[in-house]
Amino acid sequence: MPSKTIEVRLPGELSGYVQRMVKGGRYQDAGDVVREALRRMEAAELAEELSQFERAFAAGHDRSETEEDIQRVEAAVQAGRGR
Repeated sequence: MPSKTIEVRLPGELSGYVQRMVKGGRYQDAGDVVREALRRMEAAELAEELSQFERAFAAGHDRSETEEDIQRVEAAVQAGRGR
């Protein structure tokens, strides 16, 4: 997937955190820190959607899945394959 450069302004405490992560050798640069944070956010959102789906399923299908539910699950599966 091609990369796109964006500019992000961070408050001092977050900027300092990013710098500490780079200086500590965990990441090569600030972009690596931000990419990892975004990957974790995405994974957390997908995990929450899966959890909601599992709860609905475990509840004995109190309602039928909608086309939107199915599309959301399919998109989550496709997103997981693209990594």
